[in-house]
Amino acid sequence: MLETGWFTAAEDWVETHALSAHEFATFGFAMAVLLCLVLIFLLFSGLRALVTRMRNAAGARAFRRSKEPGYRILLARPTGPGAGRTRKWLTAAIQDHLAEFNFGAPFRVVSTGQITGGSDQKILAEARKRLATADADMLVWASRIGKGADGLVVQGLSRGGGLRADEARAFSIPLPGRFDALDGEMPRVAAYLLAKKLQPALANPQAFRPEKMKLLAEALDGMMAGAGGVAPVVRSELEADFCASGVHVAEAMGDLAALDRVITMRRRHLEAVDTTSDSALVLQARMDLGRALLARAEKQFDQKTVQEAIAQLSLVVEALRGDPAIQKAQTASDAMFKAQTMIETRKRFSMNFGS
Repeated sequence: MLETGWFTAAEDWVETHALSAHEFATFGFAMAVLLCLVLIFLLFSGLRALVTRMRNAAGARAFRRSKEPGYRILLARPTGPGAGRTRKWLTAAIQDHLAEFNFGAPFRVVSTGQITGGSDQKILAEARKRLATADADMLVWASRIGKGADGLVVQGLSRGGGLRADEARAFSIPLPGRFDALDGEMPRVAAYLLAKKLQPALANPQAFRPEKMKLLAEALDGMMAGAGGVAPVVRSELEADFCASGVHVAEAMGDLAALDRVITMRRRHLEAVDTTSDSALVLQARMDLGRALLARAEKQFDQKTVQEAIAQLSLVVEALRGDPAIQKAQTASDAMFKAQTMIETRKRFSMNFGS
């Protein structure tokens, strides 16, 4: 009775000072409707996510069954503001310019859903799974995170070089985030950088005929001139590839104009070196400058040019001597030489003193 009386007293107080029974009923009904709406939203969201995953998987399997020759590229829907516009721009960049840098090799681009995940590890895991399902050569996605020179981040996985899907290398390419900065040469820049991921041999000009590398060097020269808004790391990569291609062409074909461009560019790079400069880029610049100067001297001998080349290449050799990988290679080479010497000594001993 005491408990019943307490509850009745509390109910009377609430009805008097807060809400009436009718208002309580209305509030309860509203909360029930809201709860139902939330449950319906969650149900439809779950169904939508399930349908999206099924559609992506079905599309990847259909791509895998395709018998058309050439590279297979999956292009996922970008994330961030302006995702649809970004997707159109990236698709056009690949379709219009990739063939220029893979030297006419056929390829196919197929769209797929967003690559999602709560962390970088989960994103990469989902990307590898979709890459394996489609048996594609490369999977590309993009995220717009700002409006700076690196505001559009193009990421992906590439099986370039004959890798398996579980061995595919992850990459990230920073591009300008503003749409008005993606005009001009920027589509070619994006296509070239993706072509390098798809065909890693492009980083080694000696693997191609000089005629092809001459066309590539001319294209890179145009890209550097028409893509002023690129991030410094992208400009450094374009400059390094231009110099490597230019030196290779000059050594094989005697193109002095390209050599002079490389020499000027690399001298300017080395003049700007300070304590914050990337040591690998500095070594590459010295290597390119030394090779270009030697190639120049071969065509038009000049002792000062040769001496400058020797000075630059000596600095490269001195820097590489301290590299742990070079030291390990030297140790292994010395051990192999010692083993071969032991075998030759044993053979001579057997021939001279054996029975």
